[in-house]
Amino acid sequence: MPTIIARSLHSLKKNLNRVKKNKKIGLIPTMGSLHDGHLALIKKSKKLKFFTVVTIFVNPLQFNNKNDLKKYPVQEKKDLNILKKINVDLVFIPKTQQIYPFGYSTYIKEINHSNILCGEYRANHFSGVLTVVCKLFILIQPDSAFFGEKDFQQLFLIKKMVKDLNLEVKIISVSTVRDSNGLALSSRNKLLDSKSLKLAGAIYKILKKSKVKNFKNTKALVLYLKKQLINNGIVDIEYIEIRQSKNLEKVNILNKGHQPRVFIAAYLKGVRLIDNYKIN
Repeated sequence: MPTIIARSLHSLKKNLNRVKKNKKIGLIPTMGSLHDGHLALIKKSKKLKFFTVVTIFVNPLQFNNKNDLKKYPVQEKKDLNILKKINVDLVFIPKTQQIYPFGYSTYIKEINHSNILCGEYRANHFSGVLTVVCKLFILIQPDSAFFGEKDFQQLFLIKKMVKDLNLEVKIISVSTVRDSNGLALSSRNKLLDSKSLKLAGAIYKILKKSKVKNFKNTKALVLYLKKQLINNGIVDIEYIEIRQSKNLEKVNILNKGHQPRVFIAAYLKGVRLIDNYKIN
């Protein structure tokens, strides 16, 4: 069956109504500019025999910087060729006014965990993420939705939204996909040249040296990581924090029982890079 391309809410609903009674729906929300990280989510959905829906929508609400929105890489034709090649069942490509009609003023806001880590530096970013994801859940009514662990805070907040709002969708996470240098795949990586991409690979290599037994406390670990990153050319560091995987609470003393995870955000050539690593 050829890939269905829906560009309107009417087309989306008409095509979904044909399959809802017979198949479970798996949703992969994306902003396009697809890479192997997205493909890992799609493959997981297809492996589980879901009718696989991929959305391509560059969500303006999650950009607190207009220049960042303008620079975001868009490659719709290439994305569609990729999705058709791997036999995605349906691709939904809405226009902004379909998702946010004139006068739109209703937003989802989580108040306990959205103003830390990335949220501390990107005002209303996660409100934008949760709002569009919630709208996609309502429009598509998937049985499961797939998200990568690279955006761990985003994954955590989406799971919390689903629980808090009693949404009937299962969130399935997929491990971070990395390039040959260890850099976590991101659509923004396409804005870096080959030299910068290689340099950025140092982030993961340094994070992997985070061992509970090697550091007395998180302060010592953060100082070590910062020094190592700077020595490897990653000097514009936004934050390095150690938090618990299960609740994103700060960790002071390293203990495996806390499931500590190191989170980092840094800029390279003006491109924002994020990563996280579960400390063992």
